[in-house]
Amino acid sequence: MSIPLYESVKKRFKRNRSEAEIVLSTVHIFSKLSRGEIRQIEKVMHIRQYTLNEVIVKQGAPGSGMYIIVSGRVGIYILNHEHQERVITELERGDFFGEIALLDDSPRTATAKAEEPCTILGFYRPDLLGLLETKPQIGIKILIALSEVLATRLRMTNEDLSKVQRQLQKIEGLHQNEGE
Repeated sequence: MSIPLYESVKKRFKRNRSEAEIVLSTVHIFSKLSRGEIRQIEKVMHIRQYTLNEVIVKQGAPGSGMYIIVSGRVGIYILNHEHQERVITELERGDFFGEIALLDDSPRTATAKAEEPCTILGFYRPDLLGLLETKPQIGIKILIALSEVLATRLRMTNEDLSKVQRQLQKIEGLHQNEGE
């Protein structure tokens, strides 16, 4: 007995939405939301499948929103000084990228590419702005969590920069000692 096409698509969509709900509850930006609030967020999310090597966002393109990985792996690439792509990290289920675009529309700082077939949720700036208008409590919770994520990443970047500066000072000291 075959299942009508509509029923098959409907069941698959429901499965994806419940998977999306599970993943969203593990993402820090949405982790402080209640189950009902996550369902509200899910309604404005955009779900999309990406094929192997398909570009999700391109370095230099305008940013419009963030992406959450429901399944699959995504490589994050930057162009080096010779304009060759270099992988800087790989992300998987529950990871997210592009969150700065929720706050401004500056160009993307990296390219994200599907390393295998992926299911990705998109959450865009207009979605967040709409939530701030219609469901301000949810929007504010998201903004606070987003601020926490960005503050943590800024602290980590500052620590990395301090380490590099210390290493440069050591190298400069070695060169000065060799010159004496």
